[in-house]
Amino acid sequence: MSPRVVSSTEGSISRFSVLLGALALALAVGVGSAHAADVDCDGIDDVVDNCPDKWNPSQTDTDDDGLGNRCDPDKDGDLVANGDDNCRKDANADQADADGDGIGDVCDRCDEDPGTDVVGKKGCTIDQHCPCDGPEPDVAWKSHGKYVKCVKKKAKKFQRKDLIDRDERREIVRDARDTNCGDPEPAPGDNDGDGVLDGDDNCPSKPNPSQKNTDGDLFGNACDTDKDDDGVLNGDDNCPAVANAGGQAADADGDGRGDACDKCGGTEPGDIVSRSGCSIDQACPCDTNEDGDPWKNHKKYFSCVKDEAKSFRRRGLIDKDQYREIKDEARSNDCGVHDGPCE
Repeated sequence: MSPRVVSSTEGSISRFSVLLGALALALAVGVGSAHAADVDCDGIDDVVDNCPDKWNPSQTDTDDDGLGNRCDPDKDGDLVANGDDNCRKDANADQADADGDGIGDVCDRCDEDPGTDVVGKKGCTIDQHCPCDGPEPDVAWKSHGKYVKCVKKKAKKFQRKDLIDRDERREIVRDARDTNCGDPEPAPGDNDGDGVLDGDDNCPSKPNPSQKNTDGDLFGNACDTDKDDDGVLNGDDNCPAVANAGGQAADADGDGRGDACDKCGGTEPGDIVSRSGCSIDQACPCDTNEDGDPWKNHKKYFSCVKDEAKSFRRRGLIDKDQYREIKDEARSNDCGVHDGPCE
């Protein structure tokens, strides 16, 4: 059988078909690439990104509604818009606020009445962040300078967040310098040198100028073996300053802090937490700062982690090696890195 001869017309049609097929393939690939776009440069393809126009690599979605926190008008799903919600990340439709500080009870880490003092996003005043007695109820300041340094740091942060102005910050720091917090001076009639005469001192052998006494008994917190008077000694109490004798077993996230005083639910297993039940990751989320705004840069994120880790170490929650490990991990990750267009 003789071989078939292909005409020039048929050859042209064949070449055209090949070109058409190649064009179709290119278009198909192009469509696929469009779906794999990453407009916000957070490393998550737009097609699966729960906030495709907002940088949020961790895809945090508190209420599991499919909208990431960065673009959800109601982050906690309690039907109260973020701008009106006194606990934007904790569902509280009733908006209960027992101490009237503007921070709802379910997310208020300092639930005592602040009086006329200004509070931060966590419901704490500068005095509550830096108590005169010491960084913890049972831990005294190493020196007056350490106390003043804490006040200066918190006052500066309050000013940066426009909670106080420059003059108010300077006055707060001046007042702190004028106290004897962290620098007791024993004197006749004042054995522990905390500025309270022994006859009126609820802990005459232990400096506690604020005389804090949670349960209202005869002993101040600084020397009370059961601060909340719930029958469970401080060392065994998973909420030493909140009475919960019958609820010691209630610890939903298993972090060692009872539900009655745990201000940060949902802690990951193995996380080290503060007295309020919050981990460093919760205090310094990868995506945003505590106001819900993206970190300006990686340095800001790292600074937050370093400060929190330093606080944990000062309170004896982590040792020197753990402190270094936490800093090294924070230094090497890409949290807060989102400056520049996608390549």
